[in-house]
Amino acid sequence: MMDGGDGAEKEFGYSLYINPNLDEVKDCGELKREVPPVLLEEAIRATNPLGPWRVTKTGCGLLATFTFEADAIALLNIPLQEALDGPVQVARFSSKDSKQKQSLLLRDVPWAVPLQEIRYALEHQGISPLSVERLRQNVKIELTDPVQHENLLRYGLDFLGATRFLAVPDRWRNNLLSRPNGLIEQIQQEPIIQCYRCQGFWHIAANCHELMRCVRCGGQHSVEDCLRPRHEPVCCHCSGPHHAAYRHCPVRMQLSSASMALAKPFTTPR
Repeated sequence: MMDGGDGAEKEFGYSLYINPNLDEVKDCGELKREVPPVLLEEAIRATNPLGPWRVTKTGCGLLATFTFEADAIALLNIPLQEALDGPVQVARFSSKDSKQKQSLLLRDVPWAVPLQEIRYALEHQGISPLSVERLRQNVKIELTDPVQHENLLRYGLDFLGATRFLAVPDRWRNNLLSRPNGLIEQIQQEPIIQCYRCQGFWHIAANCHELMRCVRCGGQHSVEDCLRPRHEPVCCHCSGPHHAAYRHCPVRMQLSSASMALAKPFTTPR
């Protein structure tokens, strides 16, 4: 690993992955050539970067990381083929790209309630939204924090102690088809999606970024390694005497009630 700049700990939010091999290979040992890290370092220094940077040798190529996006762009703008003694493939990454946006809908928010009040209520509940926008009598919330997303789906939004707005996944918006009379078309209730890895809701194990939780006791291990007797489960959601995937768990039933709220009709405001 080679560092440039002042050597202090910085946030390297922009990266360029450089691979000297133009053909797909299954084994890095099949690489036809390698780019010496010193060549990439010299190329970066020649662009006079504004902030700290770092070059890391990987199994099949090199990874150049930068504090400022402008420094990554500057490197892309030079003739890399000449600087690195041959053709290369370059992939560009940003830490912002890794923050997946998740959106949901708050149901039946009166038009008299301004979005500024919704933002205030969200922040009071410890939720930091990326955006808040109105969609008829619903309010769309965008988040990057999966924990905040799941908590809002589970508990809804406490609006200043006066009421609680139920939250549902934004993907269900496609099912809200208006009829000519202004009513919402009846839809079938969707099953509750639950992750068998962390026992959380509204995502699957393939997309799970949470700690593993045992379905039987809630511990950070698989159910195969659980020492708790099978006939004495405890739910990690409600602490009830059942496993976390129990269909009649109070928390799961609350989510089911939220999904039923989608079928509630409303008239289009004039």
